[in-house]
Amino acid sequence: MAKRLKQIIWYGFITANVVLVICCLLACLSPFLQPGSNAFIALLGMGFPLLFGSVLLCCLYWFVKKSKWAWLHLVVIITGLYQLGNTFSFHPFASFKQQKDSTSLRVATWNLSSWGLTKRNNTNKINYRQEMTTLLAQTNADVICLQEYHFLREKTFRDSIIPELMDKGYKYAYFCRANYTMHMFRSAHVTGVAIVSKYPITDTAHFDYSVNDFSESLIYADILFSNKTIRIFTTHLESVRFETYDYEALHNLKQPANASITETRAVAWKLKQAYKKRAAQAELLQQKIKASPHPVIVCGDFNDVPGSYVYSTVKGNLQDAFLKKGFGFGRTYRFISPTLRIDYILVDKKFTVQQYKKIEVNYSDHYPVVVDVEF
Repeated sequence: MAKRLKQIIWYGFITANVVLVICCLLACLSPFLQPGSNAFIALLGMGFPLLFGSVLLCCLYWFVKKSKWAWLHLVVIITGLYQLGNTFSFHPFASFKQQKDSTSLRVATWNLSSWGLTKRNNTNKINYRQEMTTLLAQTNADVICLQEYHFLREKTFRDSIIPELMDKGYKYAYFCRANYTMHMFRSAHVTGVAIVSKYPITDTAHFDYSVNDFSESLIYADILFSNKTIRIFTTHLESVRFETYDYEALHNLKQPANASITETRAVAWKLKQAYKKRAAQAELLQQKIKASPHPVIVCGDFNDVPGSYVYSTVKGNLQDAFLKKGFGFGRTYRFISPTLRIDYILVDKKFTVQQYKKIEVNYSDHYPVVVDVEF
């Protein structure tokens, strides 16, 4: 009986290894497959860090056992190196100097969660606008890209840039209202994406995604810096629109006994719909990047991980500032998983990335990111 039980456990372990290997291999395909028709693979791509880490541990186990199974796991590890290279950055000794070089352009991006009003755990609806604008000024950024930027259209000022930012030297700005604003706020309240700059803006444009999307427009602003024109893009791609009960369903997945099949299916459906819409949005963004006559810097909340079709499509031939100067997984979203990097600054190869910094503050659901670049 004991021998029989031991065999069952052993075959169960082997089966789990095979399933793990297959899932990790499928996750490695996620950057290359359209997620609309491959939603399951896209989901596996989101869990790539966990899958890869598990395969690595199993590989070490089999090598210790001197088993041929180790070679299978090693092949999977080699296959996943490309995916790992987009997910993990290894610059442990990189530091950030607050003093900026005169030849550098400092760019920041931040999903403000409407000054914290819509962040997940802000049950008291505290407005952190003063604290957040102070923090933005302290970054000493030349250009700031903002998503879920919210302002109250009062009679005292009609400009979309709030006085706190104007007073801190950001005299040039381009703002585009989100299509979903009217469903979230009264007409006096406006939200959307914005680019604010200390340097003159010479040209602007915006491109709307589908009116049924829960996203914010793609916009760009051309700025003059060191006698050169730079095109700054920012956008906020399709949100999954998780509610409190969706987060609870995700949490319950850690304890299968508490998980609900209905709730899990609802979460999976929301993810699939968001994947499809983001894929189309990413393709439009890549078209606009390629069409730019000027060097580009792309900032924003892509709502997708580095191991995704969306990231791979938008990045194209651009440099990921985090991969150049960051360390670790670079988490920018404060909830769900410690590996969720969904906020990016991508730069043209005509630039050198000098510094990268993520500021861990709890005013928003997202962390602000600051980068220094130089021609």
